[in-house]
This record gives sequence, structure tokens and C-alpha cells, in this order.
Amino acid sequence: MDLSTYIRLARKWAWLVVLAAFIAGGITFILNTGTPPTYQASVLLAIGNATNSGNPNASDMQIAGQLAENYIRLLRTYEVQQNIVAAVPGLEGFPPEFLGSIIFASPLEGTTFMTITVSYVDPVMTAAIANEAATQLILQAPGLSAGEQQRLQFANEQVSQLTVQNENLRTLLDETNQLIQTTTNEAALVTLNERRTAILSQLAQFTNTIAQFTQQSNDLEQRSNKLEVKEAARIPTNARTVNLFSTTIVGALIGAALALVAIISIEYLDDVIRSSEIAVQTLGLPVLGAIMHIGKRTDKYNDRLVYNYPSMSPVAEGYRTLRTNLLFSTDNQNKGVYVITSPSPEEGKSMTTSNLAITMALAGLQVVLIDADLRRPKLHEIFQLENNVGLTTLLFAEPDVVENISAADSDEAKLPANLRQCLQNTSVPRLRVITSGFIPSNPTEILGSSLMQRWIATFRNSPGIDIVLIDSPPTLMVADSTVLAATAKADVLLVIDAGKTRRGAGIKAKERFTQLGLEVKGVILNRLNPRDETYEYTYSYGYYYTPTPKANQRGKNGGSRRDAKSVEKQTEVNIGTTSQPDKE
Repeated sequence: MDLSTYIRLARKWAWLVVLAAFIAGGITFILNTGTPPTYQASVLLAIGNATNSGNPNASDMQIAGQLAENYIRLLRTYEVQQNIVAAVPGLEGFPPEFLGSIIFASPLEGTTFMTITVSYVDPVMTAAIANEAATQLILQAPGLSAGEQQRLQFANEQVSQLTVQNENLRTLLDETNQLIQTTTNEAALVTLNERRTAILSQLAQFTNTIAQFTQQSNDLEQRSNKLEVKEAARIPTNARTVNLFSTTIVGALIGAALALVAIISIEYLDDVIRSSEIAVQTLGLPVLGAIMHIGKRTDKYNDRLVYNYPSMSPVAEGYRTLRTNLLFSTDNQNKGVYVITSPSPEEGKSMTTSNLAITMALAGLQVVLIDADLRRPKLHEIFQLENNVGLTTLLFAEPDVVENISAADSDEAKLPANLRQCLQNTSVPRLRVITSGFIPSNPTEILGSSLMQRWIATFRNSPGIDIVLIDSPPTLMVADSTVLAATAKADVLLVIDAGKTRRGAGIKAKERFTQLGLEVKGVILNRLNPRDETYEYTYSYGYYYTPTPKANQRGKNGGSRRDAKSVEKQTEVNIGTTSQPDKE
């Protein structure tokens, strides 16, 4: 995409980015306004015995890191959280699940440590919850079996008892040694030496027994996945407050970023032909005209005709641009006959054809508008005409031979009589309409008949007809438009709804004609949103026209429509006759 595409997207979606940033920033501000300050306290736990070992190996470190995830998951269990709530004063009545939002545990990567961090509004309770969480985790942590726990407890008790007895014997030994040094009685000295020997023997036995129980205790402890508190949580003194300004800015940026992601997704997935640039790139056809959306869906057909709009309005300018591009791109072979179709129904084909016919007639051209949609005809409703006779009437009769024509006869008199019966005048000078007539059972065959060829030749050779516009059915629905274009050897104009037609539908519609060797002259981009076009195009739309309340009122009132003569006079003043081509 080039720079102009990015500029177009920025102009198109800037409102969404701003709105998303405003909403996200506002929600962030509201959620954080009045938020009380929070305190943090942490407990440092050691996993296993690597910290107590003089030469820990790598496997101990690796196992400790793996076990940390188990302990973290264990801390999130309902039982542990329930025990914490029951043990900490002040948490009575709180649901255990509440702790899940304030307790966070994480391993310290590359070590055998893990931390339990608590964030809460009360500093004393923050430290108490952290310490109690460590205690409950130690109690619930996996360890020795029941028999091994009893042996470990017995060994530790024996070590404690023997250590006390050992201290008592050492005290008795010191006393005996002092008596030996001060005693002069030989008999008493012999007794003291014997006592000293007995004490030393008992000390050796106690020392050996203590060593055995200590080794047994160490062996059992080395086999356990024990947790040990290395640093308890302290009551925090510094509160953590929310910076409203920076938090709001971050929230707004996140909202804008999400909006950008959504925009990119929409633009990537959106395959609707929304602009002239996309139409040219997708279809490889020139855009002859880009028409803004006319009126509302609830408006009547007649209220959406171009002569209801001021001469310098964007709608009128769009149709004049279409007329100019179309007339100056016409070759001699197919001069004056155009088949206008669309890929799918309800893309504004009939209304676009009608307004193009009006614009050409106002430029001084003799225009015949034919309703060849023999399935869902609309032109008689748009121009409020009778539909008793029309195209099907002509297609069931040969063109009459006009005899005794003189140079003084009018162009109307030179037309076949049965053609004059089917031509209906409109309120726009020089614009005549041939409605569909009755609905046949075989419209495709009728439109491809030799009679259709002869009538098209009659239109081309008639001096009173400069332009023939044929409104045909949607291309992808039925084969009528392709058959008609081949029969009439006419140029094809493809109407694309800028808010509806998908790229695949446009490509298939073009291929229907190219496969038959028929040329699609160009694209008419209908119901255009100016924001989807480039800057230069939308700027030209707003260059001339400034609506006034009076003009708007006339445009909205179907009964106060300007008459065709005033429209014609104003148009001739504005455009002159420079757009009128030479007649055949």
C-alpha cells in the first residue's frame, strides 16, 4: 500500500481509534479512582537441602526448580486457602477464593528458592497472610511416609535426649577432674579415677549413639522434598499507590492499540470494493464515475433522481463526470448504445442508469432509455410511466418501414410507427423511455433474438436518437445481460455498489463478458462513501456546493420538485454544449 492508502485509512478510521482510546482511558480512570494504597510482603522459601549441602549437585538444583511448580499449584488449592483464612485473624468471613487475587507465588529462576508475595491494603495482615501461607504450604508439602516420619521423629528425640545427658556427663567429668587435682587421699584418688574412666566410657557411647541417630535423621531428611522458610515476611511500611495519570494513559494506549488491531483485521478481511482505487486494482477496468449515496432507502424512486438536487451538488457533479468520461471514451463502432448491468441485485443499477440518462439529456443529447430487465422492471416506477406497451411489444414485431420521408420531416417522424408507440416522454426534455412491457416467460431468448438485433440497428440508424442506455438484469443472477450485450454489440457498463459488492462478485461479473469476447467499458462506482476515496477526490466533492436551507427543503419535498425546463436551462448555463458528440 502507498502513502495515500494509509492516509485514506487514517481519515476513515481515526474516529474509532480516538473513541476506543477515550473509552479505555475513561474506564481505566474510573476503575482506579479511589483505589486504596496496597502493601506487599514476601516470604523466601528454600526447596530441598541444596542450601544446607556443602557441595550441591546440578540435579538438586534442577529438581528444586521442577518442584517449585508443584508447590505453587498446591498453594492455589481450596484446602490450603481455607486453612489460611481460618488461621489469620481478621480474615473471618472472607471466601477462600479471595486469597487467589492477593497471593502470588513464583520460583526464582536458576535457584532452589521460591517466593510467596501478598498484596493487601492492611500492612499487618499482609505480613500475617504471607507467613501463614508459607506455614500451610510446608504442612501440605509432600514429604516422608508415615513410618519414615516416625523414625525421623524418634531419631530427633533421641539426639535431643542424648545431647542433654552428654552435657550432664561432661559437667560431671569436669567436676571429677577438679577433685582429682585437689585430693591427696590415695584411696579417694583411686575412686575418682575409676569414676572418671566410667564417665569417659559413657561419653564415648553417647557420642557414638548421637552420631548414629544424627546420620539417620540426615539420611531421612535428605530423601524428603522439604520446604524451609529462609526469610519470613516483615510488616511493610511503604504503600504502593496508583498513578492515575500514567495508568489512564496506558489504558488509552491499550484501547487505541486494540482498535488498530481490529481495523487491520477488518480491512484485511473486508473484500468489498469500496473505492475507485480498489475497483481499478481488482477489476483492471477504468472507473468512469463515482457517485455518492443518493437519498435514503425510504425515499421514493422519483425523489432520488438527479434533477431534484442542485446543479453544483456532489451528486450532480458525479453524474456529469460519468457522462463526460463515457462520451469521450466511445468508439465509432459501438457509439451510442450501452448495456448497463451489475453483479447482483439491489446495487442501484436502475437508478444509476436513470440519472445518467437524465444527465445526458440535459446536455442536449437525444436519449432513449430502455428497460431490458424483463424479470424485475423498474424504470416505469422510477419515471411514473405506464407499462402497457414496451420492449416486449417491439420484440414481437418487425420494425416498420418508414416511407415517403422528406428532409422537412422531424426526427420523430422518421422513426418506425410501432417504435413511436412504445416511446414515452418524460418531464426531462430529449429523454424518452421504453419500458419493459409485459413480462415474458423466456426473457433470455427474446433478448438474444434476431429481432433484438434489428431493433438495435434501428436505434443506431435513427437520426433522432443519439444515445441508447439499456438497463439489464444482474449479470450473476441470469444470463440476460451477457446475451443482450452480445446481440446488441454494445459497450457494457458495470455498476458496483461501493458498500456491498464483493471483489469476487465483480471479477466473476467481468469474466461473464470477457469469456464471450465482450468488452466491459468501465465501472460506475455507486453509493460511494467519500471517506473511502483519496483526499483529492473528496476535496473536489466539497469544492463547489454549499447547501442552503431553501435548497434542502426543495430536495426533500417530492411535490415541490423543480420543473424540467428550469433544470435544463440551469444545466445548459453550467455545462454548455461542449460535451455533445457529433451525431451519426
